Amino acid sequence: MSRNPFGQAGTATSIELIRELTSEEVEQVCTAAEEAARKHLLLKIPLKRLSDLDVTVDASGGKPLVVNIDVAIELAGGNQDLQPLVDEATDLAFSAAEAKVKELKLCVDIPT
Repeated sequence: MSRNPFGQAGTATSIELIRELTSEEVEQVCTAAEEAARKHLLLKIPLKRLSDLDVTVDASGGKPLVVNIDVAIELAGGNQDLQPLVDEATDLAFSAAEAKVKELKLCVDIPT
């Protein structure tokens, strides 16, 4: 059985905020998420093996902020199953978005 040399994921999550973000803050959150996903993927797969890498992060709404992350990757050759790697990158992107919101002190503290 051959494996598909493609990996793709698109998911969304929401982050509770104390106020709506400015456009600059939204950009910071999206950039942090995108950079985290790209960095993870490029650490795991050499650039020369990539045929296509697309990471798209979009944030909308106010309270809560809805973050959509789409990751798509294609290898130049080979039959490696990329879905687990794409899922890891997506999870790391969400974590980076949440970390950036916390760094900006805009996250609602949820008691544990």
